Parts: sequence; C-alpha cells; structure tokens
Amino acid sequence: MDEKRQRMISMAVMAFAALGGVLYGYDLGVFAGAFLFVQQSIVMSVQQMSFFVGAMLFGGAFSILISGPLADLLGRKRLIMISSLIFLVGVWIVVAADTYVSLLLGRMIQGFGVGIITIVVPLFLSEAVPAELRGRGVSVFQLLLTAGILLAGLIDDLFVSSGDWRSMFAMSAIPGIIMFVGCFFLKESPRWLVIKGRDKAALAVLQKTRTPENALKELAEIQKLRMLGQRKDIGMKESVWKKRFILPFLIVLGVAALNQLIAVNSILQLGPMILKGVGLHSNAIAVFGFTTIFAVNFIVTLLMVGFVDKIERRVLYGIGTGGLALALIFCGCVVHSLLPDADKGYLLLAGLIGFMLFYAMGPGLLVWVVIAELLPLRIRSSGMAIALFANSLISAAWSSIFLDVADKLGYDRVFWICGAFGVLYFLLVSLGIPKVKGRSLESIEEGFAR
Repeated sequence: MDEKRQRMISMAVMAFAALGGVLYGYDLGVFAGAFLFVQQSIVMSVQQMSFFVGAMLFGGAFSILISGPLADLLGRKRLIMISSLIFLVGVWIVVAADTYVSLLLGRMIQGFGVGIITIVVPLFLSEAVPAELRGRGVSVFQLLLTAGILLAGLIDDLFVSSGDWRSMFAMSAIPGIIMFVGCFFLKESPRWLVIKGRDKAALAVLQKTRTPENALKELAEIQKLRMLGQRKDIGMKESVWKKRFILPFLIVLGVAALNQLIAVNSILQLGPMILKGVGLHSNAIAVFGFTTIFAVNFIVTLLMVGFVDKIERRVLYGIGTGGLALALIFCGCVVHSLLPDADKGYLLLAGLIGFMLFYAMGPGLLVWVVIAELLPLRIRSSGMAIALFANSLISAAWSSIFLDVADKLGYDRVFWICGAFGVLYFLLVSLGIPKVKGRSLESIEEGFAR
C-alpha cells in the first residue's frame, strides 16, 4: 500500500471520528433556538426550565466517570458505537416527548451518550492516527465541535418561522446515524489491541496507515510500554495531592473550573431567550443573532488553530480571558443602564459577540491543551479525569440554576458575577501558567518540581 493511500485512510479515520465533535456541538447549540418554542408545548416553571437547561450537561458529566474504564473494557470502537446508539435513543425520546419528565429523561440520555463520545473519540484519534497527524486530528475534533454549534444555529434559523422544535432536535440524529453505521467500517485502536494481547491484529491495523517498517517499529514501542506498565513500580499511580504535584494540579483544577464559571455553556444555550428578555422581541432576530455568535466561534477557532503553536500560551490565554471578562462586565452594564428596547438588545448582542470572540481565541482553543501540558506524567490521566469531571459538573450545575439566579438577581448581576470569575480566570492564567513554547513536557514538569 503506497503512502498516499495510507494518508488518505488516516484522513478518512480523522474525518469520521471527528463527527463526534459535530454531534456534541450540535446538541449544545440546537438548544438555543429550540428552547424558545419548547415552553409553548410543555409548560415548565422557572426551576424546571433551569434544570432542563442543565439536563444534557449533567448526563455528560456523569458519563465521564465511566468512559475511561468502559473504553478499556469494551474497546474504543465498540464504545463509540454504543454511545452513538444511546444518543439516538435520547433524540427519539426528546422528539416524542409530551411531558416534562420524558423531555428531561431524553435530554439526559442524549447528554450521557454524547459525553462518552467526547471522551472516547479524542482518545481513539490520539491512539489510531500516525504521530505526524495526531495533533491535527485532535484539534479537528475541537474545530468540528464549533462547526456543530454553527450548524445547529443554521438549522434553528430554518425552523424558527414554524417553531418546530421537534425537527430542530431530530436533525441531530443524522450525524448520530452516520457515526453508528460508520463504526462497522472502523478499525479498532492498535494500542487497545496490544493491551488485550492481540498483537497480530494490532499490526494489521497499523499497516493500514503506516509503512511496513514504521508499523513494526510502532508495534514494538507499544509492546515495550505494555511490558513496562505491568511492572508495579512503574505502573503505580501517584496521588495528585503529593507536594511536588499539588501546584500544577491546583492550577489545572482552577483553569477547568473557571472555564465554566464564566457560564459559557449557559450563554450558548440561553442566548436567544436573554436577547428577547431585554428587547429583541422577534424570535427570528434573536435566533439569527445567536447564529452570528456561533459563526464567530467557528471562524475564530478556525483561524487560531494556525497560531496556537506560534504564540506563547500564557499570552494568548491572557488576551482571551481578559477580553471576555471585559465583555461580560459590558453586558451587565448594558442590561443595568438601559430600558428594554431593540437598541438595548443589539448592544447586548454586540457584547456577547465580543465575549465569544475572546473565548474562542483563548479558553475555547487552549484549555485542554494547557491542562495536558501542565500536569506531570505520573498524575496526567487521573488529574485530567478530575479536571474534566469538575469542568462538566460545574457547567451542568451553573446551567441548572442560571435562569433561577437571573430571575432573582437580574441578568445584569449575573453578567457581573460571570465577569468577576473572568477576572479571576485572567489572573490565574497570567500568574500561574509558565512559559511552555518550545519546551518539552519533561522540562515543564521539572520547572514545577523546582
């Protein structure tokens, strides 16, 4: 098999697996438009609406706890297939729902399925794609996540005139079906096959995307790591609370928590409703306004992928967090100082566009890159699991109380609270993230140890 064909197969694997990004992005973004019309079919109190907003995120948060062990037990390919099926069941329940309970259940099942996908797909890509394409493969997943959010906004625009929220949700079944069917043609991760002692099968998979020499060399490296991992003194995991690890771990945990305390997922899901509440009374204008925000998110992410390794992480992250903090404070001032009318709505929309621009430039692009770089090797897997769970749980909790808090305090104070978290975020990344450009992971770890 020539190198051109091998590269084409690698790109096809990346494109298929990265559909998981579209799936998650669409599931997150479609809520923005659909939520305006769900309430017309199924009556909900403010507390019920709040919990419904966070239902998908709660499902995703708890799926994180089992995704790693299940991926090791069942295999990456099989778990992607199962999670796609779980997601499709959730879509069906949501589309058919006629009560609040069934609607909530369907949304949580959707979140559970897509939560597994967001863990297992990047894991599969990092293990199955050749080293020279690995970084691009994982970054494509994040890029397509923003593309999925934008696609959801465009679909919402398509159905906004009819208010057909069931069709908005139903359209997410298309990438889900493609992902499920595509798994029948997907090869298993060679690293998982080696862990299970299936070395011949692993070599056959590697030879699909590597030259025979490189396939044999990579297989030998994987086998060596398997043997090392079986030695207790090397395979033993360290505690994140050990003195030499606690500083980088606390920085990482703070970054993961603050990335959701700024309420980015709540704003993405509830944006049109917020805009309507301050004066943009047209459903079409409110939904189209947020489609513009989704487009900014996608375009900035697409542009910044080319700069992520050229600019020092701390500088880029600082610009992003500082800018989004100012944008949130501006949004609070707009809501507080102006009477509800169209001009107030457009000013708030401008502030939210600024928020999303700076978020995509910094935290949206860099959060998991920085977390992986700062965590020492011996606690990297456990530290990332804790950080991701905290990130997801805070996102779900914030989304579940966002409307209730806004109802009691007003959107102006909510924006100011989020802006204050943005200021803390800026201080943490500016003071806590060391210089990493051009440094190896070992060098970064040694810097923290000193």
